[in-house]
Amino acid sequence: MDMSSAPSIEPIRKVVLAVDLSDASWRDFLMGFFDYAKRNTHWFMRVVQSNEELEKSVAESHGVVIGIQNPGRVISACARHKVPFAVVASESLPPPGTGVPSACVRNDNEGIGRFCAECFMSLGRFAAAAFVSSRAGDDWSAARERGFLGNFLDVSRHTFRTKTEPGSDDDIKALSEWLAALPKPVAVMAAWDIRGMHVLNACRVAGIDVPRQVAVIGVGDDRLFCDFSTPPLTSITPDHVLEGQLAAKTIDEMMRGKCGMKPRLVLNTAKRLVERESTRPLAPATTLVERALSFIAGNASRNIKAGDVASALGVSRSLLDLRFKELRGETLAHAIASGRLGEVKRLLAGTGLSIRAITSTCGFANPNHLKNLFRRKFGISMREWRNEQKTQSKPTTARSS
Repeated sequence: MDMSSAPSIEPIRKVVLAVDLSDASWRDFLMGFFDYAKRNTHWFMRVVQSNEELEKSVAESHGVVIGIQNPGRVISACARHKVPFAVVASESLPPPGTGVPSACVRNDNEGIGRFCAECFMSLGRFAAAAFVSSRAGDDWSAARERGFLGNFLDVSRHTFRTKTEPGSDDDIKALSEWLAALPKPVAVMAAWDIRGMHVLNACRVAGIDVPRQVAVIGVGDDRLFCDFSTPPLTSITPDHVLEGQLAAKTIDEMMRGKCGMKPRLVLNTAKRLVERESTRPLAPATTLVERALSFIAGNASRNIKAGDVASALGVSRSLLDLRFKELRGETLAHAIASGRLGEVKRLLAGTGLSIRAITSTCGFANPNHLKNLFRRKFGISMREWRNEQKTQSKPTTARSS
């Protein structure tokens, strides 16, 4: 038998992960991690919940995923046993010189802060912007703060840093006094959902109206906290499933020797807004949508894209898509296509331009594409529609008696 033609057998690799299973975001992370592993690898996986357990498992592992804080001893063990590792949810890259492939896989925390600011800006004008941080030393919280407050340039900006245990009676008292003293209305971003719940509790203590005086957005979309807060908490949710898939792909590549020894940064930028009552009465967002439609109408003869509209309005493409779906049941791209077809109809009815000239003027690829699109949309050809408009515009002659 020619053994050279036999299929190669994928070796079993042992991968150990340390994550906090009590946190909903980590459970979503594991769903993504396991999904990648099931489809692409032949792994034996073990999940632990402390760095101590993880450190003991390193010697028998082929790859390590570190999702718990203070990973220094685990990283040293990985270097000692020559085991590739990925640190998850840290703002800092692993130290160089470990002698093994390493990576940092995390969400784009500054981007989350910027997105939160854009969401507030789409709701209306605020007198102030405020950030409620996590515990001291949480670098991911500091990154979200930078992204959020850095986007508010024309209002006062404030940060609350607790001096006690977050959520304690002393913390809620200090937070309620701080919130009461802020200019109103104020846009408040909480570092994560539990801090958002603390903000809502502090508003109740201080008798502050949410969201008319204080509008609040958290991060994580932990439904256990968001849905049962009073009022329910609007939240930005990073795509933790995708984060898990990225982590699995990264550790897979490192174990297969496809990476060098220089620490890598793998950034997950996917996120979305889940609106609830802590912002909802402010959220018709008709002004933003009307501005977008006005821009589209004024530029329908140009080959504009969704990104052009978002840039002109100073918001993200994802936020504009969200508002269009909420208020019009369509995407921004569909609205642009409709606006361009409206310009086509105007030129057909009001000018003698040829169909080829109209195609070029309105930024379509070629006349045949436009003709097919027009017929699908309106159930009639462009030439037939133009002729109908000419017939309808002809003056009628009064019949003599």
